[in-house]
Amino acid sequence: MDHDGATAARRRRERRPFAGEFVRHPIRAGAVTETATDCVGGFLDEVRLADARTVVELGAGSGAITTKLSTRLPASSRLLAVEVSPALTDRLRTRCPEVDVACASAFDLPDLVRERGLPPVDLVVCSVPWTVMGEQRDRFLGAVRATLSDGGAFSTLLVAHRARQDGVAASWVGRHFAEVRAGRVLWGNLPPLRGLHADAG
Repeated sequence: MDHDGATAARRRRERRPFAGEFVRHPIRAGAVTETATDCVGGFLDEVRLADARTVVELGAGSGAITTKLSTRLPASSRLLAVEVSPALTDRLRTRCPEVDVACASAFDLPDLVRERGLPPVDLVVCSVPWTVMGEQRDRFLGAVRATLSDGGAFSTLLVAHRARQDGVAASWVGRHFAEVRAGRVLWGNLPPLRGLHADAG
Protein backbone atom coordinates (compact mmCIF):
# COMPACT_ATOMS: atom_id res chain seq x y z
CA MET A 1 0.00 0.00 0.00
CA ASP A 2 1.39 3.43 -0.91
CA HIS A 3 1.74 6.28 1.59
CA ASP A 4 -1.51 8.00 0.56
CA GLY A 5 -3.41 4.74 0.78
CA ALA A 6 -1.97 3.95 4.22
CA THR A 7 -2.89 7.43 5.45
CA ALA A 8 -6.47 7.07 4.19
CA ALA A 9 -6.80 3.65 5.82
CA ARG A 10 -5.51 5.01 9.13
CA ARG A 11 -7.98 7.89 9.02
CA ARG A 12 -10.85 5.47 8.38
CA ARG A 13 -9.82 3.42 11.42
CA GLU A 14 -9.60 6.53 13.56
CA ARG A 15 -13.08 7.70 12.51
CA ARG A 16 -14.87 4.45 13.38
CA PRO A 17 -15.07 5.01 17.17
CA PHE A 18 -16.38 8.54 16.63
CA ALA A 19 -19.01 7.41 14.10
CA GLY A 20 -20.14 4.68 16.49
CA GLU A 21 -20.50 7.22 19.28
CA PHE A 22 -22.63 9.43 17.00
CA VAL A 23 -24.96 6.50 16.28
CA ARG A 24 -25.36 5.82 20.01
CA HIS A 25 -25.48 9.44 21.24
CA PRO A 26 -25.99 11.85 18.30
CA ILE A 27 -26.67 14.98 20.36
CA ARG A 28 -23.76 14.41 22.69
CA ALA A 29 -21.34 13.60 19.87
CA GLY A 30 -22.50 16.49 17.72
CA ALA A 31 -20.80 15.19 14.55
CA VAL A 32 -20.53 11.99 12.52
CA THR A 33 -16.74 12.09 12.17
CA GLU A 34 -13.89 13.70 14.04
CA THR A 35 -12.55 17.07 12.97
CA ALA A 36 -10.46 17.06 9.78
CA THR A 37 -6.70 17.34 10.32
CA ASP A 38 -6.34 20.51 8.23
CA CYS A 39 -9.06 22.21 10.27
CA VAL A 40 -7.42 21.21 13.54
CA GLY A 41 -4.17 22.77 12.34
CA GLY A 42 -5.90 25.95 11.21
CA PHE A 43 -7.74 26.25 14.51
CA LEU A 44 -4.63 25.72 16.63
CA ASP A 45 -2.77 28.31 14.55
CA GLU A 46 -5.15 30.86 16.09
CA VAL A 47 -4.94 29.55 19.67
CA ARG A 48 -2.60 31.19 22.18
CA LEU A 49 -0.22 28.31 22.87
CA ALA A 50 3.23 29.83 23.42
CA ASP A 51 2.81 30.75 27.10
CA ALA A 52 0.36 27.99 28.05
CA ARG A 53 1.72 25.85 30.88
CA THR A 54 -1.51 24.31 32.18
CA VAL A 55 -3.99 23.45 29.44
CA VAL A 56 -7.39 21.75 29.43
CA GLU A 57 -9.16 20.37 26.39
CA LEU A 58 -12.91 19.86 26.78
CA GLY A 59 -14.82 17.47 24.51
CA ALA A 60 -11.63 15.74 23.41
CA GLY A 61 -13.50 13.01 21.53
CA SER A 62 -11.17 10.44 19.97
CA GLY A 63 -8.22 12.83 19.93
CA ALA A 64 -8.25 14.79 16.67
CA ILE A 65 -7.29 18.00 18.47
CA THR A 66 -5.48 16.31 21.37
CA THR A 67 -2.82 14.70 19.18
CA LYS A 68 -1.90 18.00 17.52
CA LEU A 69 -2.26 20.08 20.67
CA SER A 70 0.07 17.85 22.69
CA THR A 71 2.86 18.27 20.12
CA ARG A 72 2.46 22.06 19.81
CA LEU A 73 2.57 22.91 23.50
CA PRO A 74 5.84 23.78 25.25
CA ALA A 75 7.59 20.69 26.62
CA SER A 76 6.99 21.85 30.19
CA SER A 77 3.22 22.18 29.72
CA ARG A 78 0.63 19.89 31.27
CA LEU A 79 -2.40 18.89 29.22
CA LEU A 80 -5.63 17.50 30.68
CA ALA A 81 -8.10 16.12 28.12
CA VAL A 82 -11.71 15.71 29.25
CA GLU A 83 -14.20 13.47 27.41
CA VAL A 84 -17.59 12.28 28.68
CA SER A 85 -17.90 9.14 26.50
CA PRO A 86 -16.24 6.04 28.01
CA ALA A 87 -15.72 4.53 24.55
CA LEU A 88 -13.99 7.63 23.19
CA THR A 89 -12.02 8.04 26.42
CA ASP A 90 -10.59 4.54 25.99
CA ARG A 91 -9.67 5.35 22.41
CA LEU A 92 -8.10 8.64 23.46
CA ARG A 93 -5.95 7.01 26.16
CA THR A 94 -4.63 4.52 23.62
CA ARG A 95 -4.00 7.18 20.98
CA CYS A 96 -2.43 9.74 23.35
CA PRO A 97 -0.79 7.79 26.20
CA GLU A 98 1.28 10.80 27.25
CA VAL A 99 -1.83 12.90 27.99
CA ASP A 100 -3.77 12.97 31.27
CA VAL A 101 -7.27 11.89 30.17
CA ALA A 102 -10.38 12.18 32.36
CA CYS A 103 -13.68 10.48 31.57
CA ALA A 104 -15.96 13.20 32.92
CA SER A 105 -18.37 15.95 32.01
CA ALA A 106 -17.03 19.36 31.07
CA PHE A 107 -19.24 20.71 33.87
CA ASP A 108 -16.93 18.88 36.32
CA LEU A 109 -13.92 20.94 35.26
CA PRO A 110 -13.37 22.84 38.55
CA ASP A 111 -13.38 19.52 40.47
CA LEU A 112 -10.99 17.88 38.00
CA VAL A 113 -8.54 20.77 38.31
CA ARG A 114 -8.77 20.76 42.11
CA GLU A 115 -8.36 16.96 42.39
CA ARG A 116 -5.13 17.14 40.37
CA GLY A 117 -3.75 20.06 42.34
CA LEU A 118 -3.38 22.09 39.16
CA PRO A 119 -2.71 25.82 39.28
CA PRO A 120 -5.15 28.21 37.58
CA VAL A 121 -5.38 27.09 33.97
CA ASP A 122 -3.69 29.17 31.24
CA LEU A 123 -5.76 27.86 28.32
CA VAL A 124 -9.01 25.98 27.76
CA VAL A 125 -9.58 24.53 24.30
CA CYS A 126 -13.13 23.35 23.70
CA SER A 127 -15.00 21.45 21.01
CA VAL A 128 -18.03 20.48 23.10
CA PRO A 129 -21.10 20.81 20.83
CA TRP A 130 -23.35 23.67 21.89
CA THR A 131 -26.30 21.30 21.47
CA VAL A 132 -24.98 19.49 24.56
CA MET A 133 -24.86 22.65 26.65
CA GLY A 134 -28.44 23.64 25.94
CA GLU A 135 -29.70 26.06 28.56
CA GLN A 136 -26.64 25.30 30.69
CA ARG A 137 -24.33 27.51 28.62
CA ASP A 138 -23.89 30.08 31.36
CA ARG A 139 -23.10 27.38 33.91
CA PHE A 140 -20.63 25.78 31.51
CA LEU A 141 -18.85 29.02 30.61
CA GLY A 142 -18.83 30.10 34.25
CA ALA A 143 -17.10 26.83 35.21
CA VAL A 144 -14.51 27.39 32.50
CA ARG A 145 -13.86 30.98 33.58
CA ALA A 146 -13.52 29.93 37.21
CA THR A 147 -10.62 27.62 36.35
CA LEU A 148 -8.69 30.13 34.23
CA SER A 149 -5.97 32.44 35.46
CA ASP A 150 -6.64 36.16 35.03
CA GLY A 151 -4.43 36.15 31.97
CA GLY A 152 -5.88 32.92 30.62
CA ALA A 153 -7.56 32.26 27.30
CA PHE A 154 -10.54 30.28 26.01
CA SER A 155 -10.82 28.94 22.46
CA THR A 156 -13.78 26.96 21.20
CA LEU A 157 -14.33 25.31 17.82
CA LEU A 158 -17.86 25.56 16.43
CA VAL A 159 -19.80 25.09 13.22
CA ALA A 160 -18.91 28.20 11.21
CA HIS A 161 -22.35 29.79 11.07
CA ARG A 162 -22.61 29.60 14.88
CA ALA A 163 -19.29 31.32 15.44
CA ARG A 164 -19.86 34.66 13.73
CA GLN A 165 -18.32 37.68 15.43
CA ASP A 166 -21.79 39.10 16.11
CA GLY A 167 -23.55 35.76 16.57
CA VAL A 168 -25.32 34.17 19.51
CA ALA A 169 -22.32 32.05 20.56
CA ALA A 170 -20.06 35.11 20.67
CA SER A 171 -22.65 36.89 22.80
CA TRP A 172 -22.76 34.01 25.29
CA VAL A 173 -18.97 33.83 25.48
CA GLY A 174 -18.83 37.61 25.89
CA ARG A 175 -20.85 37.37 29.09
CA HIS A 176 -17.91 35.65 30.77
CA PHE A 177 -14.84 36.69 28.76
CA ALA A 178 -13.30 39.79 27.24
CA GLU A 179 -12.35 40.54 23.64
CA VAL A 180 -14.18 37.73 21.85
CA ARG A 181 -12.71 37.20 18.38
CA ALA A 182 -13.96 35.01 15.54
CA GLY A 183 -11.33 33.07 13.60
CA ARG A 184 -11.34 32.35 9.90
CA VAL A 185 -13.73 29.83 8.36
CA LEU A 186 -12.08 26.40 8.08
CA TRP A 187 -13.46 24.94 4.87
CA GLY A 188 -11.68 21.58 5.03
CA ASN A 189 -14.34 20.12 7.31
CA LEU A 190 -17.94 19.11 6.63
CA PRO A 191 -19.62 21.21 7.91
CA PRO A 192 -17.11 24.10 7.83
CA LEU A 193 -15.85 25.20 11.24
CA ARG A 194 -14.61 28.37 12.90
CA GLY A 195 -12.96 29.19 16.18
CA LEU A 196 -14.08 31.72 18.77
CA HIS A 197 -11.24 33.03 20.96
CA ALA A 198 -11.56 35.03 24.15
CA ASP A 199 -9.44 36.30 27.02
CA ALA A 200 -10.17 36.05 30.71
CA GLY A 201 -10.24 39.74 31.51
